Amino acid sequence: MEHAMQILVVDDDTDAADSLAELFEMEDHEVTVAYNGTSAIAAFNEKKFDLAFMDIMMPDINGVDSFYEIRKQTPDAKVYFMTGFSTGDLVDRALEEGALGVLPKPLDPEEILTVLN
Repeated sequence: MEHAMQILVVDDDTDAADSLAELFEMEDHEVTVAYNGTSAIAAFNEKKFDLAFMDIMMPDINGVDSFYEIRKQTPDAKVYFMTGFSTGDLVDRALEEGALGVLPKPLDPEEILTVLN
């Protein structure tokens, strides 16, 4: 790994978010965790992230709508979505707007690390 990345993990499932953050920290990356879309938008206002992993289905603002807000302030934001649901239209819109991809839940740690590298 060339350098430690600044990574944002966003998931309303706190256990899932914390576990993913721990995986990235074990790879020596700097991780910020947000548990909802509003906090994710605020985090992007405060810090520059190399990459974000965002859940799609969240109770306050879904991940895709959060992504749109983030893109307004950070047009080059690099985001992967995570979902355990079939959210075709939302995912299609996000990919059209520049999301890097969608990862199915439950997440496979090896796949996540491959994506990261």
